[in-house]
Amino acid sequence: MNRIFYFIIISICFYACKPGIPKDIIQPDKMQQVLIDIHLVDGYISTLPSLDTAKKVGSSFYKGIYKKYDIDSAIYNTSINYYYKHPDLMKKMYDSISVKLS
Repeated sequence: MNRIFYFIIISICFYACKPGIPKDIIQPDKMQQVLIDIHLVDGYISTLPSLDTAKKVGSSFYKGIYKKYDIDSAIYNTSINYYYKHPDLMKKMYDSISVKLS
């Protein structure tokens, strides 16, 4: 009986410690879409002649992206920092992003 109990406890611990992306981080599929939109906005902003115009337009576009994906700048920054610390995940996302943007 004790062996079964210990087996169940160890199994629960093993599955509970499963590595993965934390829930407070934007998941990779959604993050790819956010980054695609961010890069499209960055590309558009780089074509604007005035720095003041670029700041105003950029700010409103970024807010629109955050609203579209139901996130805010804090969640985005936390997520992008997480992916910077996990370059294998970042590379995987950018491989897909570069194909989609080509």
